[in-house]
Amino acid sequence: MRFTFILALLPALSVVLADDDMDSPMGTKEFVPTWEFEPFPGEKVVLNGTIEQVVAELKQINPDYSPFSSDILAQADASFSSSTVQLPEIYPRDKVLCNMPKWGFVDTYSSDRGYSHLLGVRGRPRGDPGPGNCGRVSCGYKAAVWFCNDNKRHIVLDNFQEIAHMVGFIKYYCSANSPNKFNGQAFHQTAP
Repeated sequence: MRFTFILALLPALSVVLADDDMDSPMGTKEFVPTWEFEPFPGEKVVLNGTIEQVVAELKQINPDYSPFSSDILAQADASFSSSTVQLPEIYPRDKVLCNMPKWGFVDTYSSDRGYSHLLGVRGRPRGDPGPGNCGRVSCGYKAAVWFCNDNKRHIVLDNFQEIAHMVGFIKYYCSANSPNKFNGQAFHQTAP
């Protein structure tokens, strides 16, 4: 997937992985993410909150509906696994900031759980306009995942794979020297 966004002061799209006690990334505004799902055929709903909050609300709307898809998870995970061999060429190191002060730290296990959790989500995340506007999309497994928008307009992604893969890039680069104590921010590869 390739984004074609108008770039503002900072790269257009970034993902932050930090300790789950961290408030919004320093120097940013905070928005509540919105998500579009189809809990019944032909009936779309837009819900607000983290994936954990939205899943709870979806269970009330339709107890038989799951926002997670094993097909999406298998396809996306295979795509990411095959790309890690060539990761430096696909996602350059200069697009990831590691071990930011005051963000708290996560470990490899928490990062992997957050990655897998987001990878299989069917919904479409939306980000409020920026620049410097971040929304917490996940707060499970002792790790917080923030989706940041530096565009001057809303962003609507097709799925969560891009966010999940950016969590994977943060782990790949930032856990190299310390797998049990890292954090980071990955900027989308279309950013300058």
